[in-house]
Amino acid sequence: MDKHMFIYLIIGLVIGFILGYIFMNIISPKARKYTKIKQELDQTKDELVEQKQMIAKHFSHSAEILDNMAKEFRRLYQHMAENSTQFIHSDKGSSLDFDSTSDSDESKEAMLDKQPRDYSDNSSGLFKTDENKS
Repeated sequence: MDKHMFIYLIIGLVIGFILGYIFMNIISPKARKYTKIKQELDQTKDELVEQKQMIAKHFSHSAEILDNMAKEFRRLYQHMAENSTQFIHSDKGSSLDFDSTSDSDESKEAMLDKQPRDYSDNSSGLFKTDENKS
Protein backbone atom coordinates (compact mmCIF):
# COMPACT_ATOMS: atom_id res chain seq x y z
CA MET A 1 0.00 0.00 0.00
CA ASP A 2 2.79 2.36 0.65
CA LYS A 3 3.98 2.10 -2.90
CA HIS A 4 0.55 2.74 -4.34
CA MET A 5 -0.01 5.67 -2.08
CA PHE A 6 3.31 7.20 -2.96
CA ILE A 7 2.53 6.89 -6.72
CA TYR A 8 -0.93 8.45 -6.23
CA LEU A 9 0.64 11.27 -4.27
CA ILE A 10 3.17 12.03 -7.01
CA ILE A 11 0.47 11.88 -9.71
CA GLY A 12 -1.75 14.18 -7.65
CA LEU A 13 1.08 16.66 -7.16
CA VAL A 14 1.91 16.72 -10.89
CA ILE A 15 -1.75 17.21 -11.83
CA GLY A 16 -2.06 19.89 -9.15
CA PHE A 17 0.97 21.77 -10.43
CA ILE A 18 -0.32 21.61 -14.04
CA LEU A 19 -3.80 22.78 -13.04
CA GLY A 20 -2.32 25.50 -10.80
CA TYR A 21 -0.08 26.75 -13.61
CA ILE A 22 -2.97 26.83 -16.09
CA PHE A 23 -5.22 28.53 -13.56
CA MET A 24 -2.59 31.16 -12.70
CA ASN A 25 -1.92 31.97 -16.36
CA ILE A 26 -5.59 32.29 -17.26
CA ILE A 27 -6.87 34.07 -14.18
CA SER A 28 -3.87 36.06 -12.89
CA PRO A 29 -3.72 39.75 -14.03
CA LYS A 30 0.06 39.72 -13.71
CA ALA A 31 0.29 36.83 -16.14
CA ARG A 32 -1.99 38.60 -18.64
CA LYS A 33 0.06 41.78 -18.29
CA TYR A 34 3.26 39.78 -18.77
CA THR A 35 1.98 38.12 -21.95
CA LYS A 36 0.76 41.49 -23.29
CA ILE A 37 4.15 43.11 -22.64
CA LYS A 38 5.92 40.12 -24.18
CA GLN A 39 3.79 40.45 -27.34
CA GLU A 40 4.56 44.18 -27.54
CA LEU A 41 8.26 43.45 -27.09
CA ASP A 42 8.21 40.88 -29.87
CA GLN A 43 6.31 43.29 -32.11
CA THR A 44 8.80 46.12 -31.49
CA LYS A 45 11.71 43.76 -32.13
CA ASP A 46 10.17 42.79 -35.46
CA GLU A 47 9.62 46.47 -36.34
CA LEU A 48 13.22 47.27 -35.42
CA VAL A 49 14.53 44.48 -37.64
CA GLU A 50 12.31 45.69 -40.50
CA GLN A 51 13.48 49.28 -40.03
CA LYS A 52 17.13 48.19 -40.02
CA GLN A 53 16.54 46.34 -43.28
CA MET A 54 14.90 49.42 -44.82
CA ILE A 55 17.83 51.63 -43.74
CA ALA A 56 20.37 49.18 -45.10
CA LYS A 57 18.47 49.04 -48.40
CA HIS A 58 18.30 52.86 -48.52
CA PHE A 59 22.03 53.26 -47.93
CA SER A 60 22.95 50.59 -50.46
CA HIS A 61 20.75 52.32 -53.06
CA SER A 62 22.27 55.72 -52.19
CA ALA A 63 25.76 54.27 -52.49
CA GLU A 64 24.87 52.87 -55.90
CA ILE A 65 23.56 56.26 -57.07
CA LEU A 66 26.67 58.05 -55.77
CA ASP A 67 28.87 55.50 -57.52
CA ASN A 68 27.02 56.15 -60.79
CA MET A 69 27.42 59.89 -60.27
CA ALA A 70 31.17 59.47 -59.70
CA LYS A 71 31.50 57.41 -62.89
CA GLU A 72 29.56 60.01 -64.89
CA PHE A 73 31.65 62.82 -63.41
CA ARG A 74 34.87 61.02 -64.39
CA ARG A 75 33.46 60.53 -67.89
CA LEU A 76 32.52 64.23 -68.12
CA TYR A 77 35.94 65.27 -66.82
CA GLN A 78 37.71 63.10 -69.40
CA HIS A 79 35.50 64.50 -72.14
CA MET A 80 36.21 68.08 -71.10
CA ALA A 81 39.95 67.39 -70.81
CA GLU A 82 40.13 65.81 -74.26
CA ASN A 83 38.12 68.55 -75.96
CA SER A 84 39.93 71.38 -74.18
CA THR A 85 43.28 70.11 -75.41
CA GLN A 86 41.84 69.92 -78.94
CA PHE A 87 40.60 73.50 -78.81
CA ILE A 88 43.79 74.84 -77.27
CA HIS A 89 46.00 73.22 -79.93
CA SER A 90 43.78 74.23 -82.86
CA ASP A 91 43.19 77.88 -81.85
CA LYS A 92 46.56 79.04 -80.57
CA GLY A 93 46.67 82.04 -82.89
CA SER A 94 43.09 83.14 -82.46
CA SER A 95 42.65 82.88 -78.73
CA LEU A 96 40.38 85.38 -77.08
CA ASP A 97 42.32 87.57 -74.70
CA PHE A 98 40.03 90.11 -73.12
CA ASP A 99 42.63 91.45 -70.72
CA SER A 100 45.26 92.19 -73.30
CA THR A 101 47.02 95.53 -73.18
CA SER A 102 47.59 95.55 -76.93
CA ASP A 103 44.80 98.12 -77.30
CA SER A 104 46.54 101.41 -77.42
CA ASP A 105 45.50 104.62 -75.73
CA GLU A 106 43.97 105.81 -79.00
CA SER A 107 41.10 103.34 -78.85
CA LYS A 108 40.51 104.17 -75.19
CA GLU A 109 40.36 107.88 -75.99
CA ALA A 110 37.95 107.21 -78.84
CA MET A 111 35.68 105.35 -76.47
CA LEU A 112 35.87 108.16 -73.93
CA ASP A 113 34.89 110.70 -76.57
CA LYS A 114 31.83 108.67 -77.55
CA GLN A 115 30.55 108.33 -73.98
CA PRO A 116 27.80 110.75 -72.90
CA ARG A 117 28.72 113.42 -70.37
CA ASP A 118 26.85 114.30 -67.25
CA TYR A 119 27.63 118.01 -67.68
CA SER A 120 27.56 120.69 -70.34
CA ASP A 121 30.58 122.65 -71.64
CA ASN A 122 28.79 126.02 -71.34
CA SER A 123 27.17 127.29 -68.20
CA SER A 124 23.41 127.70 -68.38
CA GLY A 125 23.33 130.86 -66.24
CA LEU A 126 20.82 129.38 -63.85
CA PHE A 127 22.96 129.91 -60.80
CA LYS A 128 24.39 133.34 -61.73
CA THR A 129 23.57 136.21 -59.45
CA ASP A 130 22.85 139.76 -60.60
CA GLU A 131 26.47 140.76 -60.00
CA ASN A 132 27.83 137.97 -62.23
CA LYS A 133 25.33 138.61 -65.10
CA SER A 134 26.68 142.01 -65.92
